Amino acid sequence: MKPDQKIIEEKIFDIVKKNYRQFWYTPIETPGVERNEVLTAKGWWEVWNQILGVYWLAQWASDLKKYSLHFDLTVPFARYVLDYRDELTFPFKRSQIQKVWRGERQQRGRSREFYQADIDVIWEESENKDYLFYDSEVINIWYKTYLEIFEKFNLDLKIKININNKKIISGVISALGLWEKFTEISIVIDNKEKISLEDFEEKLNELTNSPKITKKIIDFTNFEANYDNLDEIVQLVSPHSVSIKGIKIATEELEKWVLELKNVLKNAYLLWINKQDIVINLWIIRGLDYYTWTIFETFIEWDRKLGSIASGWRYEDFTKHLDKKTKFSWVGFSMWITRFEDYLFEKMDIEKQVKTTSEYLIINFEQTIEKSLKLYNNFSKIGKKVEFFPESDKLKKQFRYADNKGIKYCILLWEWELEKWVYTIKNMETWESKEISL
Repeated sequence: MKPDQKIIEEKIFDIVKKNYRQFWYTPIETPGVERNEVLTAKGWWEVWNQILGVYWLAQWASDLKKYSLHFDLTVPFARYVLDYRDELTFPFKRSQIQKVWRGERQQRGRSREFYQADIDVIWEESENKDYLFYDSEVINIWYKTYLEIFEKFNLDLKIKININNKKIISGVISALGLWEKFTEISIVIDNKEKISLEDFEEKLNELTNSPKITKKIIDFTNFEANYDNLDEIVQLVSPHSVSIKGIKIATEELEKWVLELKNVLKNAYLLWINKQDIVINLWIIRGLDYYTWTIFETFIEWDRKLGSIASGWRYEDFTKHLDKKTKFSWVGFSMWITRFEDYLFEKMDIEKQVKTTSEYLIINFEQTIEKSLKLYNNFSKIGKKVEFFPESDKLKKQFRYADNKGIKYCILLWEWELEKWVYTIKNMETWESKEISL
């Protein structure tokens, strides 16, 4: 990453951290290297093609494949909670910004190495609490964060939050008699917008062995609604079941799932979110089966092929895969920082961005170097971002250095200025100069 891009990334991190801290999400860090039994505890076949293994060249072959780089921050967090459960206060609110690694085919929107910025709230299921408010809170925190990022970089972007309750689609698949293939069908649905309609239909047919059932799934996943018309689903209720796109589901279950989703939306609207920025979309499902409840994906509206720039989900009973005696649930989201940066760097005129964190360059004159160094020290003490040119060189060269790095001000202390006890500050954009008392 080039220096000007890294500076932009750091500004994004500053905004993210500020918002996470504002709502008391405690920062943590987990090792980049985890044991394979931790990373694959929920199911090897779901993640094996995403994991990058590590080994030490000095070790023997028998030691290989015991460790891998973490492919997300969720599974390591489960281990973290179990390691420190006696020291944490629940519900525990966590934030984490780290790199993760995946065996991806390098392409636009996908990288083998990238940053995630996560927040989660976790609690013990023995508390018998749903804490649905937290679903709304985490959605609004990332929403607020992205709006600040857009404002910071003068981006005229429109985002759309797609939200769903995974229990609804789970009930549909179960009602169709396909529960044993739920995970495989979920993965196909999760890729709905990444493949053609023909491929989507073909992949579903391979799993359902029934064009009729495939059509029902496609029709159902095409359903879109918002808070105001969500009850249209429930209006189809008959005494014992409800028929959605020809699929019968138990009425009580459906009413409960719809109410859960409406409560999440209601609280989200009461916080910051605009209604027009969120839509209920039943194909938002997430492929991995440990996502069990509220799910949301966020897209840049006119560049959905880039992929989601933030995803959120709720997990039930997730830690049992590491310790069967424990029962924790949590809700949270991940901001795909690197993916968003890829889009940002495409759209921004990087040449106009600041290429350095320095605001001032003190020009090096051999005759006044002692006073100039004291001036350099004084600027540093009061928190100014300042550089000192390393040698007494031609003034034109020093000015060019400041200009190339995007340093806005040059400080000049001429020999004759010492007699007046002043120095000159030059604006490198306007070339205006001003004398300041020493």
